[in-house]
Amino acid sequence: MARLSLSTLTSLLLLQGTALAANTGEHGNNSDSLVYTFPTDPGVSGHPLDVVHAYYRQWPTGIAVSASGRLFSNFPGGLDPANVNHGTPGIFTVGELVSRTVEKAYPSEEMNTPPCSIGAVDLTDPDHPVGCGSADHLIAVQSVVVDPKDRLWILDTGRPMYTFPNGSVILLPSSYGGPKLVGVDLTTNKVFKTIPFSPEVALPSDTYLNDVRFDLRPHITSSGEGIAYITDSSSTGHNGVIVVDIGAGESWRKLHRHPSVLPEGQFLPFVWGRPLYYVSDPGHSPSGNLSTTKPPGHIAMGADGIAISPDGETLYYMPLASRTLYSVPTVLLRARDNAAADEDLFKAVKNHGQTGPADGLETDSNGLVYKGNQEANAVVAYNPKTGMTQTVVRDPRIGWVDTLSVGEDGWVYFTSNQLHLAGGMWSPMSPRGEGDDNQNQNQNQGDQRRKPFGLFRVPLLDGAGKIKV
Repeated sequence: MARLSLSTLTSLLLLQGTALAANTGEHGNNSDSLVYTFPTDPGVSGHPLDVVHAYYRQWPTGIAVSASGRLFSNFPGGLDPANVNHGTPGIFTVGELVSRTVEKAYPSEEMNTPPCSIGAVDLTDPDHPVGCGSADHLIAVQSVVVDPKDRLWILDTGRPMYTFPNGSVILLPSSYGGPKLVGVDLTTNKVFKTIPFSPEVALPSDTYLNDVRFDLRPHITSSGEGIAYITDSSSTGHNGVIVVDIGAGESWRKLHRHPSVLPEGQFLPFVWGRPLYYVSDPGHSPSGNLSTTKPPGHIAMGADGIAISPDGETLYYMPLASRTLYSVPTVLLRARDNAAADEDLFKAVKNHGQTGPADGLETDSNGLVYKGNQEANAVVAYNPKTGMTQTVVRDPRIGWVDTLSVGEDGWVYFTSNQLHLAGGMWSPMSPRGEGDDNQNQNQNQGDQRRKPFGLFRVPLLDGAGKIKV
């Protein structure tokens, strides 16, 4: 047997003692001096975030970038009562970003000030308030998009929130004239087209018009003005895709209640480490513990994000309460009132598999589908050719990526608006850890958002640009 030096023997005994202490739950005399270095999540990857705008006034969802670099956002009254105009100038549902921290009403303050009983809310019947039905005013806009002809389109849900005297908050039904698609000429800043949706298309108590994409190829409609595709993210299960003939001003529903547009049952995302549930009445949020007497439910919003392929032949979409991306041939969506075409449409829906949860979608000229991933603090890109998803950018400042917009400058812009911390969302209380300087984010008891909300951008991958259909 080889002889061991005194120093070697002493070292072995010390190691053995340390291991024994670890196994028995005891601390050896030297345990405090031991330093362990474990791998950690770096939290950051991809191109550094470029901060474009900080929102200090109202809470945004959408972002649209014109060819000249003008920036537009919307502030939805259907998701935040503070965005509802009650007849007083100063609160607007669409704005242009005029500096890095300032927005102004667009296309005018007048258009953002509805004329009903209390602005965007019609109280003709006080027991049954509804959204204002003015087609000439903006009521509760959910999305803004610049099309390939450099025109701004405004998607108005017509459904503002309303707060009752007892504090309860509800999403109001719409009135005809409220739900609409409005086109604005960016050279004159004037409205050139308004397309209202009938109650059969925009169901007054169910439809929530969420996002829109355009195909302006002349041959697909008799007028040559193209088609708009809109997601209905209804939280009552009346989900689908609304198709709009821009020239004719006509619209129809497709994929109504098809499984691909419906929310997944018991969908539970984790954002910033917190399991996220849904509160039906943001005015009376439950306490932040699991024993609450008024438990929340699961997020139940369906078809939300939408994007179109560079050739206009494929429409991508996914429910908000899902991790699965779907697509369908656009030619089948344009076949109106055709039962046989509907059967073909249902069969043609393609499941692209799990690509992570997302709110907004966007495509580039190379055909990549960009999407936020709330669970990864990231923007990712799905490649339909390979079926693979890759991370574009990851940063702790990214939370809930709501909307993405590709600019002519080769960058993808996106809002990160803390929707997961809004009053309509809820997370069980977590114990406050030592050194935790953000206790409020560990117990959601009402609105936990903190200004500013962010608008960021990063370069598109592989030198891509904006699609031109």
